[in-house]
Amino acid sequence: MTLEQKITFSRGLTHASFYLMLATMTASAWIQGAPGIIYFLCLFPLAIFIPGLIVNNTRTLIWICFVILIYFATAIDNLAGPSPQALDWVELALTVVLFNAAMMYARWKQQRGKALQEEYDRQEALQQEQAAS
Repeated sequence: MTLEQKITFSRGLTHASFYLMLATMTASAWIQGAPGIIYFLCLFPLAIFIPGLIVNNTRTLIWICFVILIYFATAIDNLAGPSPQALDWVELALTVVLFNAAMMYARWKQQRGKALQEEYDRQEALQQEQAAS
């Protein structure tokens, strides 16, 4: 699997798990009959990353990895409670998938950027050598 294929796959997996996470949390709050403020408190920390995710900002991916750990801890706490719901299992699985996909996506994007920079530097050095002779 080439680096570009890895980036494409991890990007799709990151986007899919992110939006599924939003949908799962919305459905979970709706099933529990939560008031509107709970929707806001649960969804806003993730929703602020949507613009950065759309433009594929690497820094956004890194921050998603940090924030998703809060959701992981919440999912574990919900599952350890007296009556875990099926959506709690889904939320746990999505947090694991999202964390790993976003982490690998960010890593592979940085590797591609480094490779492109090295290629650019090599081409620039070659042009300077040709101009000097």
